[in-house]
Amino acid sequence: MEQQSKGFSLDRLSNYYDLISPTEKSKFRRKQIGLMDIREGEKVLEVGCGTGSLAILSKIAVRESGEVQGIDIAPKMIRRAQQKANKAGLEINFIIASVDTLPYSDNYFDLVISSLMFHHLPIEFKKKGLEEIYRVLKWEGRLFLCDFCSPYFLMSPLMCLMLIWISSTRYQLFGKLPDLIRECNFKKIELKKKGAFLEHYLIRKKLKEE
Repeated sequence: MEQQSKGFSLDRLSNYYDLISPTEKSKFRRKQIGLMDIREGEKVLEVGCGTGSLAILSKIAVRESGEVQGIDIAPKMIRRAQQKANKAGLEINFIIASVDTLPYSDNYFDLVISSLMFHHLPIEFKKKGLEEIYRVLKWEGRLFLCDFCSPYFLMSPLMCLMLIWISSTRYQLFGKLPDLIRECNFKKIELKKKGAFLEHYLIRKKLKEE
């Protein structure tokens, strides 16, 4: 119920979300795609997809032979994402769903993407979400995760004033998310890029040599 209420509250942003968040045309999103090691023909899921910017870029990358799905708990965000994909002539399936109960079979996706979504989740949902992502990934699949982290010391006062009073975000500002990822059995956590207050990780379910 808590997550469902959150979804409806985020719906208020749907009409102008692309004005306040990086879109598929932005350098930020395109650089993210470059960090994912995404390949033609892969099956990709974006969790917390918003208006679908990374899902759209992922579909372009995997081409017609690949498959892209996107989920979000905000119905109007999903509607907007589907409209954008249809307008671009891209076959992407967007549905209303939550990361803690993914409606997909085990070992299905090559890549799961989460960008600036995990800080919204209460701590118990972070763990459930990671367990579900682990479940739906193929054995050598990977999770690309971008979110708030321990901020650069010059940014710390600002980040604390803005976000540290929110328990779900405070958890990540204290640098605890990598330990939770390991607790959910992921084998390799590679820090691809660290910014002033964002980290980009490429996380593998299983190493090739195992």
